[in-house]
Amino acid sequence: MYLFHSTREMLIEFLPKNGHLAEIGTAEGDFADHILKTAQPSHLHLIDPWEHQAVDQYKTDSNNVTQEEANRRYESVCNRFKDETDKGVVTIHRNYSTEAVKYFGDQQFDWIYVDGMHTEQAVAEDLRCFAPKVKPGGFICGHDYTNHAAAQRMKFGVIEAVNTFVRETSFEFIALTLEPFPTYVLSAEPNSALCQEFLTYATHGLDIALAIDGFEDKNFSQTMAEFSDGKRKLISKLS
Repeated sequence: MYLFHSTREMLIEFLPKNGHLAEIGTAEGDFADHILKTAQPSHLHLIDPWEHQAVDQYKTDSNNVTQEEANRRYESVCNRFKDETDKGVVTIHRNYSTEAVKYFGDQQFDWIYVDGMHTEQAVAEDLRCFAPKVKPGGFICGHDYTNHAAAQRMKFGVIEAVNTFVRETSFEFIALTLEPFPTYVLSAEPNSALCQEFLTYATHGLDIALAIDGFEDKNFSQTMAEFSDGKRKLISKLS
């Protein structure tokens, strides 16, 4: 598994293009727009209920907006991608991921991006439900693999859910970005031609911090150091 000094926007440049993709958790559509422009998918499914959540674990998440704001975001996304939906390139699903998954066939997606509710249970459900929908050699990617103070305030359980998923399935860590809210890349076939192609181009095009074996069994943590002059630096630790 490679740690890259990279943003998620840079990383996905090296994932398969012209594929069948899905984004779980679209919010205002900014990253979906980047996926469209960068990955140039043949079809992109955007999945989000755009619904306020009253559960305690999600109350502090900045994306758990009021229902009025959720409705505004949905309408904005529909308008933003109207041309693509008219052309059949984008399909918008206003639904929970665990319900929307029923409409997809097994091994349908070249890769998916998980960025929905960030509690451990919700992330675990997304990974479990969508893993069979990914093609052999394809990828499961996701956002916010972190546990710094801001993530803890928002009750993130991404690290725990992803690590457990990797330990209990055939999926393995392939890559992780080193940024305030890292993106992970998993594959069930790390030796496949598709995965090796991704790694070849990514290691050539991105700055490598470290290569690590057995990453899911190690403790990854992030803290934000604050200095007297007001400067802040993110420190990532592996133990």
